[in-house]
Amino acid sequence: MKIQYTSFSETGLIRKENQDALFCGTDHGAGLFVVADGMGGCQDGGRASTIIKEKAAHWWSRYKHSVKPPDFLTAVRELQEVFAEANGTIYSGTESGASCGSTLVALWLEQDDWAVISCGDSRCYQAKAGIFGNKLVQLTMDDVWENQLSNVQGMTREQIETDQKFGFLVRAVGVEPEFQCSVQCGQCKGKNMFILCSDGIYKYCSEEVIKKLSLSAMKSKKLDLMSQGIWRQVLKNGAGDNLSLVLVLAEN
Repeated sequence: MKIQYTSFSETGLIRKENQDALFCGTDHGAGLFVVADGMGGCQDGGRASTIIKEKAAHWWSRYKHSVKPPDFLTAVRELQEVFAEANGTIYSGTESGASCGSTLVALWLEQDDWAVISCGDSRCYQAKAGIFGNKLVQLTMDDVWENQLSNVQGMTREQIETDQKFGFLVRAVGVEPEFQCSVQCGQCKGKNMFILCSDGIYKYCSEEVIKKLSLSAMKSKKLDLMSQGIWRQVLKNGAGDNLSLVLVLAEN
């Protein structure tokens, strides 16, 4: 598998500090990419996202220097354990009565396979061009109040969207003693574009723009142009949060 990527992480126009953290690593047809969005409403969200980044970087270093690297599914399980360890480190290092946490979305690529691990509302999209048309698919589901069926059963769309808990995170790394995440796996056929981003991207840049730019970048292989296009769109729309983006083009 041939892997190209580009990334950025910036403060935005409103926030005073960037509490997001990124990790990107590729080697011989494998790659690990992580976006961690430190929760601004919590105590030192930057500490939480940095811990996730450091744990991921340590695992990647061990993987690269391993005489016999783990197979794909073993690596997925190991990464879940790595993020569970990050969860414990964040939780145990937070003062009693306080809250510190970060969202997480991670992409693992190896040979013909991909896996996405997520916790919170940072997202991973997959763009593909096919004979039946071009498509952009959100692989992750936001871990927010309205996406829990038991919370909204019997409510109208208007009631859901006007509820004070709308958009409230129900899962994040480091907030609870036990780590919970979602995992999805699939195969890479042909060209695949993966877009990992914090909510500071998708809340200020429509999926239509992301789709248009990603499909164009798949043809041209100019990921930097796509990155710049998303960055400009977010700034045009106010950039009210930290904005972090990782673009990955995987080809077989």
